Amino acid sequence: MVKQLGFVLDVNRCLGCGACAKACQNGNQLAPLLWRRIRRVEKISKDQIQIFYLSTACNHCGDPECLRVCPSGAYAKRRDGIVLHLSEKCTGCKSCVASCPFGAPQYNLQTNKAGKCQLCHERLDQGMPPFCIQACLTGALKLKELKDIAENQLLRLTAPVPSLRLTRPSVFYKPPRTTKL
Repeated sequence: MVKQLGFVLDVNRCLGCGACAKACQNGNQLAPLLWRRIRRVEKISKDQIQIFYLSTACNHCGDPECLRVCPSGAYAKRRDGIVLHLSEKCTGCKSCVASCPFGAPQYNLQTNKAGKCQLCHERLDQGMPPFCIQACLTGALKLKELKDIAENQLLRLTAPVPSLRLTRPSVFYKPPRTTKL
């Protein structure tokens, strides 16, 4: 049986501090790129308010669009579900950048190639956590095997985005608490 690793973010524990994004950028020597981003979300209705942060990166989708559209075969999917970008095969055509509904692949002007979160697969292979997860001070960001996730307690995504059924992103969120006004 093939496994699928995925991110789980408890938005009630995430402070939006950016330690995960900075650790990813520094550990992978990405400057000026950011493969992980922090987004503040505010939902206000007449009697309640929700303010939380989303830490997002490549979703390592079950059916990745980047892999499907790349004409040079610069993407591969490992048996653990990690979607890899193979820089040596990348021609810099930007097909993956244009096709990903989540904006994960980014074009690097310095290398003239695309790149994206590789889920620190080298670290995982050595029994170490990805940089982003290691840096999360509150334990809000975790990496789990999807079969171990109780989906009835988590949301696939908290914001509407296209193609969820087609790409099957491997990211789940613990729903945010609501505060009464």
